[in-house]
Amino acid sequence: MSTIFDAAYVTALAVSSPYLLPKLLLSNRFRTGLAQRLGHIGNRKEKRPCVWIHCASVGEVITVKTLVNSLEKEFNNWDVVISTNTTTGQGVARKYFPRKVIFYFPLDISWVVERSLDAIRPDCVILAELEIWPNFLMALARRRVPVALLNARISEKSMRWYRVLNKISRGFFESLTKKENVFCARTKADAVRLKAIGIADEQIFVTGNMKYDNIVTSVLEDIKARLLHLFGIKKEEKIFVCGSTHEGEEAIILRIFKRISSQYPNLRLALAPRHIERCNDVVRLIESMGLKVARKTLLDKGLFPVTAEEQGRLPSQTVILVDTLGELQTIYSIADYVFVGRSLVPQGGQNMMEPAGLAKPVIIGPHTFNFHEEVPLLRNANAIKIVQDETSFFDSLTYLLEHQDEALEMGKRAQLVVEEQRGATERNLNVLRKTLLKERIVSV
Repeated sequence: MSTIFDAAYVTALAVSSPYLLPKLLLSNRFRTGLAQRLGHIGNRKEKRPCVWIHCASVGEVITVKTLVNSLEKEFNNWDVVISTNTTTGQGVARKYFPRKVIFYFPLDISWVVERSLDAIRPDCVILAELEIWPNFLMALARRRVPVALLNARISEKSMRWYRVLNKISRGFFESLTKKENVFCARTKADAVRLKAIGIADEQIFVTGNMKYDNIVTSVLEDIKARLLHLFGIKKEEKIFVCGSTHEGEEAIILRIFKRISSQYPNLRLALAPRHIERCNDVVRLIESMGLKVARKTLLDKGLFPVTAEEQGRLPSQTVILVDTLGELQTIYSIADYVFVGRSLVPQGGQNMMEPAGLAKPVIIGPHTFNFHEEVPLLRNANAIKIVQDETSFFDSLTYLLEHQDEALEMGKRAQLVVEEQRGATERNLNVLRKTLLKERIVSV
């Protein structure tokens, strides 16, 4: 049955080749990890049993951080290997798990999948959120390798798609629903949808969202002090951090900053694009709007040019551009106000719970369809501001600047929401202990 999916993938590659080939030739981002994506991972050296954890990108890597640490302590005779789809995910995984085998997830073509499984030889596979690939799943079923889908979420649209796949391929349906697999759903609604696509009740567990267990609620004061000194932020100044911004959002943010800083000259702006390869374009945009820019990579090296009188302080209306990976959480910790990007444009949003956990007042746009669970939790607690456009964005930021006490209380309410949602990792570990890991420990 793999041939059905192989044919579909090959057709899709052929159709998209006019777009993909130039990208492969001209973009390092597209070429990075290509050999591993084709199954050339390198054989796992250890003979002991192995858990393969797959995370799509940065968010999923962060989600499994506590789980990986717990597995290391409790099952220290096992190897834990981690794969990701994206380059940014690789970078964060290597930062969090420097001693682990970390590699790019193989393309879901049957012979590529088989080569990768031969190299890693997993005894269990853990998929974070909704990373279900048909050929990969069917190959695991043939090898009798059990699968756990943790933090499982499934939308109405996805549910319809899986129903179609189940009808197209009986092999896929059987590999997905085999009794050894378990599905740890984030919500009851996700559990209902999993049941609707054919998963048996006894395989489904509602365990909550592990994301909350990995959200930092405090950062050491000396770390924050060093960052404030690096950015030249004084005690009387306020800093507005805009994280994970997407194309189309930076221009809005910069216009708002120019308008509002004339009234609030002590407001500073730090901008962190979602994709750092866009930073050169963002620099040009900032300068085209008559603002100065200080790249964090240059600040780290002490290369930003300032006069003797300006030492320890960046010139006024200088935008701090965060062009580094894996530091956004720390930068959120020094913020007085936060905007979380990919939400003013229809991209689905980014994780607003990171600044919420640090008790920051958070602003987001209307496009947050990837966060159906998180946004209502914050909204119902009056712990977030949702803006529709540039005008309402300007008004909301102005309101927070004018009502400091309310901004602080809003941040505290957001942090409380995070704290009340913790515990999913331990509940997932209980499922793994009773099913997958227990079963494999007995048989190994």
